[in-house]
Parts: sequence; C-alpha cells; structure tokens
Amino acid sequence: MLSEALDNAELLMNYATEHGLDIQKPWIETVINAKKCEKNNSWTTEDEIEFWIAYKELSKLVQPVSIHGLRAGRRRMIQNPGRFHTFFKIQTEASLAERSARSYRFWTLFFILTVVVIQVITLKGTTTLNNIQTNYNRMSEVDNRIDELRLLMNADEDNERAQLEYYRLETEKGKLDRELSGSIQLLTPWVNLLRSVVGQKNRYSADNPEETVAAPVTGPPGTGTPSKADAMVSENVSTIQEAQNYTQIIQLYILPLLYGLIGGFIFVLRGLEKDIRTQVFSQGSNIKYTLRIHLGALAGLIVGLLWGDIEKQQITFLQSLSTAGFAFIAGYGVEFLFDAIDRFVGSIGGDKKTQPPAPCK
Repeated sequence: MLSEALDNAELLMNYATEHGLDIQKPWIETVINAKKCEKNNSWTTEDEIEFWIAYKELSKLVQPVSIHGLRAGRRRMIQNPGRFHTFFKIQTEASLAERSARSYRFWTLFFILTVVVIQVITLKGTTTLNNIQTNYNRMSEVDNRIDELRLLMNADEDNERAQLEYYRLETEKGKLDRELSGSIQLLTPWVNLLRSVVGQKNRYSADNPEETVAAPVTGPPGTGTPSKADAMVSENVSTIQEAQNYTQIIQLYILPLLYGLIGGFIFVLRGLEKDIRTQVFSQGSNIKYTLRIHLGALAGLIVGLLWGDIEKQQITFLQSLSTAGFAFIAGYGVEFLFDAIDRFVGSIGGDKKTQPPAPCK
C-alpha cells in the first residue's frame, strides 16, 4: 500500500514540476525521506503521517488531474515480451488512453461505414418504390382518360382528335406498364436480400421464375381458381408491400438508432481529445463514455419512434435524411433531449406541494 502510494506521489511531483506548479519544499523532502524509509524498511509513525499529508497536498495541487488520469496516460514496460515485440524491438505497451482512443476511433469508423452501406441499400429500394408509385399514379390518370375518350368515340365515331389522343395514351400505357414491370423486377432481388438478412426464406427466385407464381395457370370457369396473371399481380402487390415495410423499419428504427449511436461516438471523440490532452482521462472515463454512447443510441431510437405516425409516413429519401439528421443531433446532444423529456413529464405531473393537514375542529 505504501509502496504504491509512494510511486503515485513521485508521479504527481513529476507532473507538477513539468507544468510549473508551486510545489512546497517540505513536500519534496517528505517524499524523498519516504523513499529512504521504504528502501530501508524503517518507517516510523511520524514519517508515515508526514508522507500522507504531503501526498494529500500534492493531489490537491494538480487537480483536476488525478493519479488515475496520470497512470492512464502512462506507457508501461513490457515485462514478458513475445516474439512480435522482440522482432520489432517494442519495449513499451500502449497506455490506457491510447488504447481507448484507438478503440473509439475504430468503432466510430465501423458504424459510419455500416450506415453508409445501409443508406445506399435503402436508397435503391426507396427510389424503386417511388418510381413504382409515380408510374402507378400516371397509369391511373391514363386509364381514366382512356375511359373518357371511349365514351367520346362511341358518341362520335368521326372524332379524329379523340382517336389520336386515345392511341397516344394506349402507347403511353404500354410503356408505363413495361416500366412498372421492370421496376418490380428490380425490387424483387432487393426484397430477397433483406429477407436473407433477417433470416427468412426467399419466396421470389429469379433462377426459378415458375416458383414465383404459386397458383395454377388457369382453372375451369366458376371454380374460383385464379389465373396466372392474377397470381402475378398478387405477388407483385405482396412484393411492393413487403418492400414498403422494410424501408419503413430501416428509416424509422434502424437508421435513427445508428445515427444516434454515431452522434454519441462523435461526442465521445471530442471529449476524449480534451481529456487526454489535459490528462484527466482515467478508467472511470471509459465507463462514462460507454454509457454516453448507449444513451446516444437510445436517443436516436426515440427520435425514430416519435417522428410520426408510421401509417402516414411517406417513403422518401429526403424524409429519411431529416429523421437521421435529428437522430444524430439527439445522439450528440443527448442531455438536451432528456432534459426536454424531464420538463415535459414535470409539466404533466405538475409541482404538487404537500399541503399541511387541516386542523382538527
């Protein structure tokens, strides 16, 4: 115990000297005398009392730096070097601060790359879904106009203007139908990818197109058996709905959580740089920063949950970015988010002051 405290006192004196702090001469003499007592094993009660007083004064002098922070930033000699250390002539191991900084940098980069990959995959799906929605809306307009033109041509068979517009719209309808089919074909492997990620079996196989349709080709009239075209339409609708579900889950839950996590990591990296520079980083700082990162992820998830009604959420890339942006801000400034929640809860509960009991009559 005394031996470890003596090493700590020397480390505190070294730090105070390097930073020009005002060290009292009696403190130095006490530490030097304590080293002699430790070496000769000649401790007396008076020597030990003086040492602990000097140790306390040195600890107060270097505040907010502590012995834990100084030790966290200190490299240590490798006691049992391996072949790797011997070959590269490595004699010291990285300090706790250096190892922590490397770990936080690695995980920050890892989650940033993960978000980029997920965002690119999601962008492909949302773009395809938006194209399908646009084509579908246009096809509805074209169908309505074609029905109107048919009525006009039935009333006036010589209406050349209506005939020309009818043929033009029929051509456009065929083009839209081909584009819609192509978009659904692009969407199918995207849905298969996400199904494989979540561990579900793919129902849509490009290698076996006959497996895509589960119904028979055509049943006898009156049997209620759907045709192949009806089954294909049903599968297309199922594919689109499943793709919409996946994009909503990613945009409202997964991405906000990850952006909140990244916001927490960015906050930690900024605080870590200051702590290491001022030598206040310690093992306790790692615990604080780990909790801070978890709170950042939780804040991002809260933003995703409270962003809006999931049934009314439009699948657009810009709205996804706005949600992610607020999630990142919440993860970075998690204190403001939870302070706002505390104030909101307090406003609901109100400040109920305990009233003194009424006097007995």
